[in-house]
Amino acid sequence: MKRIRSEKLIRTKPGVAGAAGFSTVELFALPEAPGHVVHVSTSRDGLRWKETVFTPSPLPFEAANTAFEHAVAAQIAQGYVPEGSASPAPAATPPTAAAIAHPGDAVLLAAIRPDAWRLLPPVRRTRVVWRIGERRLAAAVPQLIDHIETGEPMLDYCIAWAVGRCGDAGAFEAMRELSKRGRTPVVTHAARWAALALWPEEQRAAEAARIIDDWPAPLRRAWAAMGEVPAAQAMPLLQQHLADPALWNGLKYAVWVEQLFDLSLLEGRRADGLAHAALLQIAPTLQLAAGSFRAWRRLYKGAEFAGDYDLLGVLHQRLETQRAAYRTGGRWAQVNGRYVEIAKEIVRPDSRLAYSQRTRDYLRRRTWRNLRRLALAGAADEADWLRLAMGVLLAADDAEAGTAGQQRESRWTPEPRSWHTGPYSRWLVLMQLLHRHDPEWEAQRGGLQWRRGTPLPAQRLNRTEAWPERWDRHPQALLQLMQQGRCAAVHAFAARALQDNKPFCEALEAPTVWRLLASTWEDTARFALGIARQRIAAGEAPLPWLPALLGSPLAEARTLALEYIGQDPGLYSQQVGLLLMLLTSADAEMRRASRLLLQAAAPNPSTLDVLASELLSWLSACDAAQPQLDAICENVQWALQGLLRTAAAKAPLDRLLALFDHASPDVVRTAAEWLLLHPASVQGLPVSVLTRLLQSDDERLRGAGVRLFTSLPDESLVTQPELFAAFCSSPMPVVRAAVAPRLAQLLPTHPAFAAALMPLLRDELFRAEAAEGVFDALLQWLCGPLAEHTRRGEPAVTLRLLEARSKGAQRLGAWLLPQQDALGFSVLQTASLGLVDTAAARQWATEQLAARPERTLAELGDALRIFDSRWDDARDWARQWFGAQGESSLWTPALLVRLCDHKDAGAQRLGRELLTTHFDVTDVTTYMLQLSQHPSPGMQLFVTNWLASAASRNADVLARLEPYFLSVLSQANRGRLAKARVMEFLAAQAMHSEDIARIVARVFARQAVTGAITERAQYVAGLRSIQAAFPGLDNPLQTAPVRSIAPRRAPPPSSSALTGGPAA
Repeated sequence: MKRIRSEKLIRTKPGVAGAAGFSTVELFALPEAPGHVVHVSTSRDGLRWKETVFTPSPLPFEAANTAFEHAVAAQIAQGYVPEGSASPAPAATPPTAAAIAHPGDAVLLAAIRPDAWRLLPPVRRTRVVWRIGERRLAAAVPQLIDHIETGEPMLDYCIAWAVGRCGDAGAFEAMRELSKRGRTPVVTHAARWAALALWPEEQRAAEAARIIDDWPAPLRRAWAAMGEVPAAQAMPLLQQHLADPALWNGLKYAVWVEQLFDLSLLEGRRADGLAHAALLQIAPTLQLAAGSFRAWRRLYKGAEFAGDYDLLGVLHQRLETQRAAYRTGGRWAQVNGRYVEIAKEIVRPDSRLAYSQRTRDYLRRRTWRNLRRLALAGAADEADWLRLAMGVLLAADDAEAGTAGQQRESRWTPEPRSWHTGPYSRWLVLMQLLHRHDPEWEAQRGGLQWRRGTPLPAQRLNRTEAWPERWDRHPQALLQLMQQGRCAAVHAFAARALQDNKPFCEALEAPTVWRLLASTWEDTARFALGIARQRIAAGEAPLPWLPALLGSPLAEARTLALEYIGQDPGLYSQQVGLLLMLLTSADAEMRRASRLLLQAAAPNPSTLDVLASELLSWLSACDAAQPQLDAICENVQWALQGLLRTAAAKAPLDRLLALFDHASPDVVRTAAEWLLLHPASVQGLPVSVLTRLLQSDDERLRGAGVRLFTSLPDESLVTQPELFAAFCSSPMPVVRAAVAPRLAQLLPTHPAFAAALMPLLRDELFRAEAAEGVFDALLQWLCGPLAEHTRRGEPAVTLRLLEARSKGAQRLGAWLLPQQDALGFSVLQTASLGLVDTAAARQWATEQLAARPERTLAELGDALRIFDSRWDDARDWARQWFGAQGESSLWTPALLVRLCDHKDAGAQRLGRELLTTHFDVTDVTTYMLQLSQHPSPGMQLFVTNWLASAASRNADVLARLEPYFLSVLSQANRGRLAKARVMEFLAAQAMHSEDIARIVARVFARQAVTGAITERAQYVAGLRSIQAAFPGLDNPLQTAPVRSIAPRRAPPPSSSALTGGPAA
């Protein structure tokens, strides 16, 4: 063979010196015609070579030469470059148009020519079409359209996918037709995407309206309202709509998400597209579970199709952070707390399983494969590569990261070995992007897990990322990562990579660096601090940099700023902004420095005036949740009471009073201290504000209210007895002690104020004690400085105090009672004092009742009130004293019946004794009828003594006593003597008249049925006597004739009994 042409190529690896691969493409001429073949040889080390024949059969020279070019292009597509050619130098400018063309595109275009296409197997055809779509080769679209429905459905699916990505508007009609008559739902769906991507611009609005018209009316109105507001306001509205089930009206959420993606395709790549913004908002929360996983998977494929790498990065982050629902190859999986068999569950139409471990790993590797292919395509797809890499890195969030750990080697080794893992060790693409060339990190399971033999470094020192030369060409992307990233590893990578791009760092504008200094990510702030050091060291004035350095979360930046300030305090003390930042800093060291700098500003009153005004504005605008706000306010109060005292007095009163409405108690307390320094003092403060402060649950606000209140002039204070009452009854001892000196000063000189305050304090005693010591404090005022006004209370008030549940009120009543005139209390009020809990008051009441017997007996009905007492001493005295007054003629039948009818047994005994003393036969019926209603067995027995004299032969009285008879006779196992007397009396009375017999028969008939068994015979006998005496009277007793029943004849004995059975 004769070699006609040859091309040597090499492949390099970033971070590795020398070539990492070798390739040789050769064109040979054979002796016979047509005799030309192409050989390709590859090697990794240049020693061991692998040879392949690119042309399976000999070709003519022209065809073989073309095949040689294709072979070279294929090797270049795999990352090889001709040997001896210069490597592309890093540049800040994007690649030129000449560099965009990829050598492998010619191979793909040649493969769809009719002669080559005919020789390709079906699998190879679909693969070629898919690669054409990945490369977006619009020149191939006309030929792809011709191949629709010429093969398997998978070929149609790939053609629709490729045509949609190529963006040839001329294929719109073909894709719309294919979306209507596709042979499988997958083909229809892909063709629908392609048609939407190619939809004519002038018809896109109408198609979007048609999609939205299928939504429920409430959802349509909500979507229209979102479109009328800026995007920043539309996303919060979207979150509200997602949580409102009334908007959906049966529309499935997963279906709506797919329709939302269709709308985003119609929007194209507009930066302000509402559907695309909504997808980015929804994607982080879309569940990878049965019911919604299909929509999620279509969204993932759709993002690949549309080249929406921002969305793809967010979706990939879900894969990295959400565990699989079940492991492929296992038998059981847990669903809703119960185990199901995987093989049976996944084939069900309504399967509750989705998102297996294999699916998760495949999709994670797929994202990394897409990224690698875009990188291998060279400069042609570098923009797409950058967008996908940025999408993945910007979606990474430390809130979803794991924790660093350490684990020992599970296998036996001569020396114990442990491995270290990081927070992102299970994030495949992130670790590949940031640590692909890091020798310390070791990838396991194809990059699904990462570990290292040494502990994690504190800082990123070397550049170990993948494709560093590409990142060097895009420093603006690195800056965006530092500005928008939410992952510490991304910030560390971007800061380290950007340090090597000196020209870009030098060209950064100062405001951009200032914003980076304010970053909460340490690596980004440290990167900006390095630039600040360099520029100040190069001669720039430190003053413009000081606010950014002081406001940085990085302690080194704040320390550097304080060093610059310390070099010339006289200059920087005139900068009001610096003074304000130092005074209101959350850092204790900066607050200490503010005091020194404020002293340097003392000679300049105008600076202090401006500073006071700025402090007022800062307090008005500060957030109640700001860190260290209490320490900041304390520092501000120190300044106000010191060097800013004069300037603070000039503050506008209306702005100062507005601070009392602030949400932070510390700010309100500062406003109170400031107001005390103002010439208007507290007089301009509304009473409602003072009341709110005093009634606040916060101790700081109540303390501020006390200070303000006690600073009021006497003329204002004496008009506010209600506020003093609130202070004196405060559960906080500090508040009560704070108001005491001022109140003691006002009371002697303002009797009207004292007279108004006393009832307010007295009323507080009727309430539950808010805290221990409150009643003691109130009683000290009422029994001390206010004693004269307290004694002027009416007897009814004293009685109310003693009858109250509150111990404080009872104590005040016990103190007042001996000091009041006994004649001022009526007999009823005096007797009522026998019911109170205070023993001294009960003793006083009994003494007063006994000291004036004529007055007590004159109001005997009221005096008997003392029998209602629950205290034994009061009742014992009442029984003894009233029993001694039994000869009095003032005992009326009503009073005697009242005593007999009392719930107290002692009162009943006294009543019966007095009743026998004052018995009058003319009143016996009255006694009988009233006392018969008493439920006590003793009283019922007592009534039986008067039955013969009060009710004998009197049918009307007996009818009225019928409830009494039933009550006595219905007693079970008690009241035997009373029942015997009543039964005997009724049986005798029934013989006197038919009317009486009717009443007795009614009582006996009821008791014969419901009474005790032992007594029923007596009732039946009584009814029998009544029936005999009055045959014509309706009697419930019915006499039944006695029947004689012969006994049953005994059965004849069985034969077994006669002869003896087996048992015998």
